Amino acid sequence: MNVRKTLYFTYARLRGHLIVKAVESVGKEWPLATAAETAGRSLRAMLSHAQKNVPYYRDYLAGLNLDKMAVEDLLRVLGRLPVMTKDIIRRDFERLKSNDLSSRQWYYNTSGGSTGEPIRLVQDREYNTHGIALAWLAYRCMGYEYGDRKVWIWGSERDILQGSMGLRAKVGRWLENCRTLNAFRMTPEDMRRFLETMDERPARLIIAYAQALYELAQFAEAESIRVRPQSAATASAGTLYPYMRETIQRVFQCPVYNFYGSREVGLVATELPGREGLWVPPGAQYVEIVSDKGDPSGPGQVGSILVTCLYNYAMPLIRYRIGDRGAFAWVRGGQQVLENVFGREVDAFRRSDGTLIDGEYFTHLVYFRPWVQKFQFVQTSNESVVLSVVLGPGCARPPQSELNSVSEGVRKVLGPAARIEFSWVEEIPPCASGKYRYTICKC
Repeated sequence: MNVRKTLYFTYARLRGHLIVKAVESVGKEWPLATAAETAGRSLRAMLSHAQKNVPYYRDYLAGLNLDKMAVEDLLRVLGRLPVMTKDIIRRDFERLKSNDLSSRQWYYNTSGGSTGEPIRLVQDREYNTHGIALAWLAYRCMGYEYGDRKVWIWGSERDILQGSMGLRAKVGRWLENCRTLNAFRMTPEDMRRFLETMDERPARLIIAYAQALYELAQFAEAESIRVRPQSAATASAGTLYPYMRETIQRVFQCPVYNFYGSREVGLVATELPGREGLWVPPGAQYVEIVSDKGDPSGPGQVGSILVTCLYNYAMPLIRYRIGDRGAFAWVRGGQQVLENVFGREVDAFRRSDGTLIDGEYFTHLVYFRPWVQKFQFVQTSNESVVLSVVLGPGCARPPQSELNSVSEGVRKVLGPAARIEFSWVEEIPPCASGKYRYTICKC
């Protein structure tokens, strides 16, 4: 019997928390068979709410009888709405808030600020509980049940960063059976302690920054530290590159699932056991992928990701440019599956003719080179790139042939006149958000 789960649900019901109902409600929409019906119903409800209650969208949706429209017509209406950007949110913040906030338990939140430019948002209790329920159901598919052992390697917990935790938070952590490790403070001593914790009591689920989990796995291999097999891991808050997944799986001996979301809109898509690609929860999000010109991209075509969150009524974000690039695997019957998420738009490099080169290409240039412990490519102009490298333990600077190989790889995509400068550094700091970026375009 899962005592912690029983106690938590009893406590939640007595306190009148919405999480129990949210799990039950979202659980009914979880099966793929309901995708088309759920997506259409949720999109109609969100557009109708925006039409009636959100000043910013009122003029765009004026005169439309949304209740009578078929799903195909709703999607055409959606496609004619302006793309929502961070600049628009800053400029029209007041007009994006719903007029019925007084009837909601709302709060301010901020974006993660991966580019160092966070934005302020309004969200409410229903958004929060719906998001928790979505994550919980995804974790359940991975074999985790509430109350099972969980390790959280994260960096935005206020309690951790301040080094204190109140009684309610401590009780919550006990009910969750959760051990939280600070991804923003990972000294060798910290990482040894993290690994000891995971070896003593293997986790049913690890929830982590992709980069933090990869660095921890790298450290375990470099120090020949063996860890008992964990059950499953999710990696988010950064691009999960194939070589990172391979290393994490090898060290922790468990499947690793790509979990894609943001503070602005919650869970957008996740890998699930036995399924290819990243599944977009129907009724929670509607995703579009568009070219640089704004045209819809077909399956396999990489473009900018637009997200319409279908459950934050306090401040609807419709066609929100989340700042990432990705591609659909397929779309049918209301079900959307992403082939992959290829990284931040600002991490894509640019040729002089405007062609974008996804940052993942450049990370492949230094895969499995023993002299590279940590790296970062920075494009300073269309034909200039700086590669900063932290050398691997005990490694000297590589021979010129190795450097020539990397340089040739850069020239293949940026042009024969491209110049690459190598910078040998002791450390590469994270960006302002605390997250780590492998490629940065400053063009």
